[in-house]
Amino acid sequence: MRLTTAFLILIFTFWTAAVWAAPYRRLVNFEWDAIEGAKSYDIELRQVKEDPKDAKTFTFKVKEAAWNGRLTPGKYLMKLRARDYRGVPGDWSPESDFNVGLEAAILKSPASRARIASKEEDSVKMEFQWNPVGGADMYQFVLTSEDGKTQVSEVIRDTKLKLSLPVANNYTWKVLAATNEGIRSDATSVSQFSVLGKALENPKISKPESEFVREVKWNRPDNVSSFDVFVLKLNEKDKKWEKFKVIENTQEESLPFDETWPGGRYQVAVRAKSNLRPSSPLAKQSFSVRHGDRSPAAEYTALVRKSIDRVTGWYAIASYLVTEMQFSGKNPEKNSAVAYSALGGTGRMGLGWFGDRTPWGFLGIIDMSGFTFNGKTQTFASAEANAVYRKTMGDRGELRFQVGPYYKELPETVGDPFSGSSEDLKITSAGPHFGAEYWFSLTPKLGIQVNAHMYMSLLKISTPNGAPLTPSMSTQYGFLGSYRFTPTFTGLVGYARREDKMSYKAVPASDNFAVDGDTNESTIVGNYLNIFAEWAF
Repeated sequence: MRLTTAFLILIFTFWTAAVWAAPYRRLVNFEWDAIEGAKSYDIELRQVKEDPKDAKTFTFKVKEAAWNGRLTPGKYLMKLRARDYRGVPGDWSPESDFNVGLEAAILKSPASRARIASKEEDSVKMEFQWNPVGGADMYQFVLTSEDGKTQVSEVIRDTKLKLSLPVANNYTWKVLAATNEGIRSDATSVSQFSVLGKALENPKISKPESEFVREVKWNRPDNVSSFDVFVLKLNEKDKKWEKFKVIENTQEESLPFDETWPGGRYQVAVRAKSNLRPSSPLAKQSFSVRHGDRSPAAEYTALVRKSIDRVTGWYAIASYLVTEMQFSGKNPEKNSAVAYSALGGTGRMGLGWFGDRTPWGFLGIIDMSGFTFNGKTQTFASAEANAVYRKTMGDRGELRFQVGPYYKELPETVGDPFSGSSEDLKITSAGPHFGAEYWFSLTPKLGIQVNAHMYMSLLKISTPNGAPLTPSMSTQYGFLGSYRFTPTFTGLVGYARREDKMSYKAVPASDNFAVDGDTNESTIVGNYLNIFAEWAF
């Protein structure tokens, strides 16, 4: 009985060995076409090695046209022959070669389809791990990025590998086990994962410089691919922000502001986005849009008014008035009348507020004045709190009215100040203050102002003799030139004339020269150089 290649068909499959032991063996199954009259078969399996001395030969006898057994991975030569009912063997078939391959590697880390978070801007260190493959001497590791810029191919003997990979990319990695003889896994193990980059930074939105909004701009942080833009408008009735417009996945770094959009309070929110990087938090910017005419002509008029416009919100003022003061006073009780000049000045600090939706505001001021004469220094203070009302006058002018209570001190000199025998007294009073200022804009930075203020002394706080106060009026008027250095700082310089005056009833007595109806008076007149500054915050 002879077996030939014509009728010999070999079919073999492999199963994973259930027991991990050295040397590693895999379960192998052979099947072939049965031979008519054959009662059994002889199988000879011979290893193929570089050194024939290391090769082993295995023989088996089976009754069926199939064989199951365990073989170590490697190259083999196989031949078969059949035996008849007498046990007489036929001829051996020609040798057929086959390989017992390795199992496919089981990939452990990173997990398949994993999205790996990272706080790194550019690259992140990663470790790749897989289970050992029985019989394997080495592993072929291959990694490629989706954009093709990263490619790694290494042959290693360990079952793990550390790499530094660029963030914000998708990756595919493969592992193929192999032996020193060139036997490989039946299949290449493949897995994919993504590495996320650091969250994007917030865009910085530039606040429009005026209520004539033409567009809203923002910057583009690194690695940004697109923006989502949300426009909200404040519902003045409900005081709630309502969605006005949404633009998704725009590449632009600005939002044209449609001139047909109504005026009011708006908020623009921008979120930066990128592939495989967490989106930025929403950056927000609120601003006001002018009602009505927003044409270039109207904008130019508003621009010119900049030199006199108060920035809405809180602001602070500081000024210094310096001059030679003219002091005069009379006191019938002391038979004293004085008049002299002294170098002096007034420092002023104030805090105010103006809103953008009301013409009303307020301003509080404290003054500290003083002068030095004949080696003596006298100081006197004042304070006022005013409601302020603004009224537009034409395209470039504005009238501001002030009204509120004030407190004022005034020194009184009795005796002979030239001989040093004088006595220093102080009068204090309170009353209403009325003021008016007219501002006119010359250019967007230059402006002028004229002002007038009246202080009526009606309420006695204290007098040297305790007698009632006689009503009197103090005045201040002047003019200033203004220059707006920045949107939040304005400097002014000009002239001011102040006349501070108070009087109180003289008390007739046997030891003085006063008669009924006399008053003790004190007056200070100054022509001041006024240096003034205003800061908004």
